[in-house]
Amino acid sequence: MVSELGQTYAAALLSGDEIAAETAIRDAMDVSLTTAEIDEEIIAPALWLVGELWERGEITVADEHLATEISMRVVALQREAQRVVLSRGDQGVLLAAPAGELHVVALRMIANLLRDAGYDVLMLGADVPADALAASARRHEPDVICISATMQGGDDQVTITMNAVHRAWPRAGFVIGGPAVVSRVRSRPGLDVCGRVSEVVEAVDAMVQRADQN
Repeated sequence: MVSELGQTYAAALLSGDEIAAETAIRDAMDVSLTTAEIDEEIIAPALWLVGELWERGEITVADEHLATEISMRVVALQREAQRVVLSRGDQGVLLAAPAGELHVVALRMIANLLRDAGYDVLMLGADVPADALAASARRHEPDVICISATMQGGDDQVTITMNAVHRAWPRAGFVIGGPAVVSRVRSRPGLDVCGRVSEVVEAVDAMVQRADQN
């Protein structure tokens, strides 16, 4: 995997393709390579190759300068992405399905994505009564609460749960999702509706930023 990513990154530098270079580094971060591994096993070897090709006259000095500039921008991108992940570690996210809701596969996928993104995640699981979820929110003081509702009548339970939590821990924002979430719930202030599992990190980021601005 590292060798393949290194080859992809080197090819991107040699073709002057900054987007492909960024994608290769993002892919490396997605498979949890450390900063040292990315720097030493992907970026540095590619730059050595570029230098060797320039010395042999196989590429121009302009090509070498472009590869260097792309790498400098990619390193800055890498550092910023890591800074964001570290900053998320200060934010807590609580996940639960409301009373009567038994389907939590999507919620577990969401928990994994949020952990990978750096958030401090607490999963309560399926069929959590509103008063129990409210008590947990008061105890753990999460910044965001993610609720999933897929079963018939789930929208009513979501509303009951959010009301109970708001009384116990009013600072929490909500990210909700699932086919049982209807328009009257969606229009409630202080929440984001997440239509797809893959969008949850962006939704939680937005909710956290909104809270920071208030």
